[in-house]
Amino acid sequence: MASIDQKNVERIVKNSGSSFYWGMRCLPEKKKRAMYSIYAFCRTVDDIADDNRPINFKKKELDKWIKKINLLYKFSHQKDSLLKELQFSINEFGLEKKDFLSVIDGMKMDTKTKITFPSTKKLIAYCEKVAVAVGYLSIKIFEIEKISGKQYAYSLGMALQLTNIARDFKEDLEMGRCYLPHEKLKKYGLKKELINLEKKKEIQDVLQDILRDAKNFFKQADRISKKIEKKKIVASEIMKKFYQTLHKKMYKKKLNFKKKVRLNIYDKISILISLIFR
Repeated sequence: MASIDQKNVERIVKNSGSSFYWGMRCLPEKKKRAMYSIYAFCRTVDDIADDNRPINFKKKELDKWIKKINLLYKFSHQKDSLLKELQFSINEFGLEKKDFLSVIDGMKMDTKTKITFPSTKKLIAYCEKVAVAVGYLSIKIFEIEKISGKQYAYSLGMALQLTNIARDFKEDLEMGRCYLPHEKLKKYGLKKELINLEKKKEIQDVLQDILRDAKNFFKQADRISKKIEKKKIVASEIMKKFYQTLHKKMYKKKLNFKKKVRLNIYDKISILISLIFR
């Protein structure tokens, strides 16, 4: 029977409304519990980065999380539900501290200054911190062989994050952010200006470039997944299929910035059935 701490952490995951929840639900109990704690941690630090309060406040809150993670690896007694569940996950699956700190560092990139038109190099570094590092934590829980597991986590993490960047373009723009690299804007003759960027017809070409990059990473993840025991990556394959379906709804199509691309219940059921009977 789940403890109060487990229920509190699962509530964070469930309330997020993320498609990841469906992937995690199918895991054996201990792995599910660990993945919930990882996702709840990511959700919590991401909420800090997205908070409307001053930069100094957000920096202090993220610095507190660095201290919390460091204390977890000193096996100190925890009272908070999320910290207790993270402690369980670290002990049970040997999760590496550097991956947690990498996620926090990625969130700090979002708080120091709002990211706008980064270089391709900076965008890749950002994706590696906020998405690939989560993949590295996940493959430890899935108990996947290190080399192929890391390659799979890298490709899938990059694919998911780039898909998010294309999907959330208008939403990020309203927050004063734009993760589209300046090299891609230059390629299509666009200036590094946030105002009315969504109204420029060339922005569709830029977003399709991002989605093309995501497609290539999805292909890499598909190829590497064939080397991994299927039952070990059921959860991540569900997440991958969910995002590939989102990707398909945008790729080679004109994006409608007035309506965020989402999966409907039929999409989700179809994906789950296809994976169950594969």
